[in-house]
Amino acid sequence: MGTAQIPVRRLKAAYGAAEGTRADGLDAEVLRHLPLVHSVVERIAAHLPPTVDKEDLLHAGVIGLIDAIKRFDASRDNAFSTYAVLRIRGQVIDEMRARDWVPRGARGRAREYQQAIATLNQKLGRLPQDDEIAAHLGVDENDLLLIEQEAQLAVQVSLDAPVGDDGRLGVMLAASREDDPSRAIEVEDRKALLARTLATLSEPERLVVKLYYFENLLMKEIAEVLGVTESRVCQIHTRIMALLRARLGDPELVG
Repeated sequence: MGTAQIPVRRLKAAYGAAEGTRADGLDAEVLRHLPLVHSVVERIAAHLPPTVDKEDLLHAGVIGLIDAIKRFDASRDNAFSTYAVLRIRGQVIDEMRARDWVPRGARGRAREYQQAIATLNQKLGRLPQDDEIAAHLGVDENDLLLIEQEAQLAVQVSLDAPVGDDGRLGVMLAASREDDPSRAIEVEDRKALLARTLATLSEPERLVVKLYYFENLLMKEIAEVLGVTESRVCQIHTRIMALLRARLGDPELVG
């Protein structure tokens, strides 16, 4: 995405907010890596209610990028983009927490939603459909999208979520360290459970996982591939993540 999508005044404000960074010009490195900010914000915002101000998230992302540029140590970190994405996302999540965008009771509804997906998946042997989830939760189908958006927002800003965690499969698997062989069996069990859970998905649903997590496509790009709306892809992704969190015991909402 082009740099013009973040107004210059917002960039200057971000410079002023970043301690120790001069505010009298736009550094070439910041401008060069702005697509990282857009990518992170787009991936987060795709799951959130329209009440969330994306420009505020972009502003926070720029601050995270500046912080990454200042702190990056090429002798210790293999790739700047990997490091920067973590710093950008951490700053964006901090902004979401500070704004207190999670509606009252949303975390409780998120737990109910997550459990509903897992229960119906076990019963049906597949990812449940709109009417089935709505009936299980005792809500109108028209209210289901808002419930799913709130559930995703609650997960995104969970205080228990590690920095950089956006529900990615790699994070959820939590691969064991080489010097901690005691966790090897646990990790293998989680991988086997993940494989069994993904096997219950339809081909389009598995394609969403592949394109989003392994091809790094945005939701709108996946929608074009599948020939559906972007909101439908977001909905599928939210349900898959809810299922995996319930099955793998993700600490963000379980407990």
